Amino acid sequence: MSTVLPKREPSFNLLRRFGIASLAVIAAIAIGNGALLSNFVTKHMLDREAHVTMDFVLNVLQADGSIGYLSDPGNPELASRFNGSILHFTSMPDVQRINVYSRNRAVLWSTDRHLIGRSFDKNDELDEALRGELVIEGGSISDHDRSKPEHIGLSPKSDFFVETYIPIRIAGQSEVLGAFELYKAPVALTAAIREGHRQIWLTACLGALALYLTLFWIVRSAHRKIQDQHERLLKAETMAAVGELAASVAHNIRNPLASIRSSAELALEIAGSPGGEQARDIMAGVDRIEEWLRDLVSFAHVDSVPRARVDAAQLMQHSFAKFANEFQHCGIHGEVAADVQSANVNADRALLGHVLHILISNAIEATARGGRVTGQVRTAGGKVEIRIADTGRGIAPEHLDKLFGLFFTTKPRGLGIGLVLAHRAVTRFGGSIRADSAPGTGTTFIIELPAA
Repeated sequence: MSTVLPKREPSFNLLRRFGIASLAVIAAIAIGNGALLSNFVTKHMLDREAHVTMDFVLNVLQADGSIGYLSDPGNPELASRFNGSILHFTSMPDVQRINVYSRNRAVLWSTDRHLIGRSFDKNDELDEALRGELVIEGGSISDHDRSKPEHIGLSPKSDFFVETYIPIRIAGQSEVLGAFELYKAPVALTAAIREGHRQIWLTACLGALALYLTLFWIVRSAHRKIQDQHERLLKAETMAAVGELAASVAHNIRNPLASIRSSAELALEIAGSPGGEQARDIMAGVDRIEEWLRDLVSFAHVDSVPRARVDAAQLMQHSFAKFANEFQHCGIHGEVAADVQSANVNADRALLGHVLHILISNAIEATARGGRVTGQVRTAGGKVEIRIADTGRGIAPEHLDKLFGLFFTTKPRGLGIGLVLAHRAVTRFGGSIRADSAPGTGTTFIIELPAA
């Protein structure tokens, strides 16, 4: 019978999802805004061009009275005036063709003589102009446009053209007498429109990029803070559970240990007892377990210890003095450099002393006979620096980042709690701890605490 494991839910990556979603949304907004603004600018500039042209045409026709030619094309005098006026229009810059329509849709005059007298039935723009509306179109003449009868023979010098239908009427009257159709290939206007489009799209892209980067930076910072807080919460929960377990284990083990050590001491006191060496080994093992228990108990109560003014230099001297016999037994030279007379910090004396005890004990274990363990305390920049260095085997580079991790140890019989306790205690006192080491060159632990 096989067991079906539940499917693991994929982890939620806030930064990745925000990056993809926000990029898509901001890009869509930028494209939409760019398109809307480009169309608005193009329409506005074409409208302006058409109204200026219409005002010019109507003013010229009304000024010399040639406007009447559209309603009475058979009048020779009006025809002469109109032909004189039309020269003003043909000399306008960028003009490609001019068609003049009567009310019955026939071409009265054109720059293309072949179109004069013709009528175009399907011309929606002309219909709108004869109803009194100004019609403006802009773009490029496609093959479809060239098939329109009024576009036959038209070859603009520019790939962009403006086609304007101007209703002709006498000022103050509503009756439309005819319509002017102007094809222009406005080079300057085309360049202005394209430059406007370029500026709009450049601004839209740069604005979207700036917005995206700003939001991404804010969300990334928040994401990192959330991750950091999550890790701290998990670590705090783990520490709390370990602390409770440590206190319980220490309480239940200490009494049996005390009985075992008492029995070993009693065996040593009995004259002629054959197990003297074994009793000493038992006592040494009990003492080692007792030291681990002290670490466990201290680990459980780091966050609740009070703080007071402590002389770190004096505490260092006292800690090294407690290891005098062990230094001598292991053949290691231990000393404290007398750089400062006093260096006060705000900490718990017992807990800080226990931190020094852990570091000195680790240094002794890592140092071979004939080596050296050195303690140093100095002040600089409003901080007290505590150093404990050894000439031991050193620490591999891949282990340096894991030294202060829970249950990590390189010692065969270590618990991986001592340095975690040291880190928690120093952090609790507002300081920091780090290790400088390389294989074969020894290790230096450096504690920095605010001076009190």
